[in-house]
Amino acid sequence: MNGVKVTLTLKMKPEAIDGFCAALPEMIKDTAQRPGFRDICIVRQANEPTVMFYETWDSEQAYHDYIAWRTERGEMDGMASAVTAPPELAFWPILVAAA
Repeated sequence: MNGVKVTLTLKMKPEAIDGFCAALPEMIKDTAQRPGFRDICIVRQANEPTVMFYETWDSEQAYHDYIAWRTERGEMDGMASAVTAPPELAFWPILVAAA
């Protein structure tokens, strides 16, 4: 199984970006324990309150299950109040990968 890359771009409120980014190291510890998770890279756009998650999952379903888990915990509501636009989510089935 090749897996899937997931990109999630969040345009954050300027007053929320620093606190959100500061919480990410702890948040991804939980993410790493979820079934189907492979890896994650989170980047912040220079001079803009925008972050992009670049993740690898076994499948789209594994990612959706993860988001459902975060939603059940109430974490997605907190994120929704910190963004200025709807999240931009895309799935990219892996065709070729090399180290």
